[in-house]
Amino acid sequence: MQNLIIRLVYGIRLRKEYFGGLVYDTRNGNILEVDNSAFHLLNLIKDRALKLNDAITFLIQNNIIKREDKSIDKTLQKLFELRIIEKQNEASSLPQSIIPKPVKITSKPWLSAPETVHWAVTYSCNRDCPDCYTRRFSFIKNELGTTDAMKLIDKIADWGVFQLAIGGGEPLLRKDLLKLVQYAANRGLSVNITTGKLKIDSYLLESLCSSIQNLQFGIQPDDLIGSNLIKTIHQLQDLFITLQKLGITPGANLFLTKSAIKQFEKLIKILADVGFNRIILLRYKPPESIERWESEKPDHYQTKKLHKKIYEIIKENPQLNIRIDCALSFVQRYLSRKLSAQFGIKGCVAADRILALAPDGSVYPCSQLVHPDCYAGNLLESEPTVLWEQSRILRKYRSFRNKKSFKYSWCGVCQARHFCGGCRVFAVDGLGGDTDCPQPVLPKLSKIGKIGRSLDLVEYLKSYNIISVEEYMDRYGVSQRRAIKELNASPYTLSTTGKPVRKKKDTYKQIPECIECHPFLEYLENYPEWIRLKTKDSWFQSKNKEGDGDYEDI
Repeated sequence: MQNLIIRLVYGIRLRKEYFGGLVYDTRNGNILEVDNSAFHLLNLIKDRALKLNDAITFLIQNNIIKREDKSIDKTLQKLFELRIIEKQNEASSLPQSIIPKPVKITSKPWLSAPETVHWAVTYSCNRDCPDCYTRRFSFIKNELGTTDAMKLIDKIADWGVFQLAIGGGEPLLRKDLLKLVQYAANRGLSVNITTGKLKIDSYLLESLCSSIQNLQFGIQPDDLIGSNLIKTIHQLQDLFITLQKLGITPGANLFLTKSAIKQFEKLIKILADVGFNRIILLRYKPPESIERWESEKPDHYQTKKLHKKIYEIIKENPQLNIRIDCALSFVQRYLSRKLSAQFGIKGCVAADRILALAPDGSVYPCSQLVHPDCYAGNLLESEPTVLWEQSRILRKYRSFRNKKSFKYSWCGVCQARHFCGGCRVFAVDGLGGDTDCPQPVLPKLSKIGKIGRSLDLVEYLKSYNIISVEEYMDRYGVSQRRAIKELNASPYTLSTTGKPVRKKKDTYKQIPECIECHPFLEYLENYPEWIRLKTKDSWFQSKNKEGDGDYEDI
């Protein structure tokens, strides 16, 4: 392999990071993390074809690669497989200048910029989808004009962001959308659009397709289940044929409501028969209506079995490219940590790999965390790197796994916490553990740790009401001294005698009011509390005035 002449494939972008760098493939949107050695090798062959042996020698001489480093061959093999690098017939001359030293790990171990910015260019929409969640964001009234929108695009491009994901509301309602998309593409951004419109002007469609990477259609499950099925299929078929002629293979986004999961196989078949082979499964997020949420929120049994259902679909339809959004990371909770790292699975990536922008340029950790308490600033008014590094909100969500409300939840104890961690939308406080995870992957009770014992004790007492010191010792494999100490310290237990305990047979009972208010153990069927309790000047207040429920007092 050392005698090969290699070059970086056209369409590959590189970005230096604290651990080495990111490799972005503009052809398919895939992003690969590489270490310092691999990054500098790729950077060296970015604009020239070099003999591999000469390139490695050059890197050794400049203290980029250690002479005894044997991992480079394995890395090169992977880069060839992913078509990041390719063979050439003729070699260029070696560069004369000394390339930069390896990037050192700083005190800020996070990306220099998000990989993708999700921009809702408008919250306006001419449809009345029952599962729309953007109506919760009614406190944002303004959207940027064309000139300011282009300034925003400049900031995003100059920052080094790879992809701009445009959505809404309904983005196609913006009259200047074509101008914005073309401008973003000319600035080197890979532009993806998500739309709910199934009837699109042919001129607009043709003009957009020359500047976008992907076009995703948000599919309402109700349209594929109810009386609109035939009409929806015909519209999708017409669009699909038109787009393929224009060189775009569209994708479909499918919300997994309770009804959608019940007819999951049927829905996938319908989409596959139309021609879709890229299907993104989205976790059902809280819509505007609490009543709709209560009727269509998947139940515990459905979510518990969802990973098997998805696996079977993938197994039976190998031609389909089925992806899940990060809020559904729990369906991959049984992967090993090594395997998840290999596939780049990181779970929640709010304020890390992604960043969300509202129509007025306001910054939020993700497109679901649009809320006054999650406001991080305005990208049009701030320097992106300063906001990214200094915003208290962004740093908080970026490091949510270190927060107390996460650590003291089943998500914090779960063995999949490093590559899942749940979705913040479903956390009681909008930051901690996902209270709606169907089944955390837990260690044995003897290995569950102090926090795990505290959480499990509440579950135990809910079933048995009482526990002795000896039962605690046997259940968790701890000493008598530790058992007594933890039982005395627990806010959920009380000595049955009312006196400090010292013996194995001494018992504790539950404190009912504490069990009831424990925030991390119930699989909440109701609307997420952090949205319900904190949203100011929202539809909740108007609903309350109309007599549809006393939400202010919940």
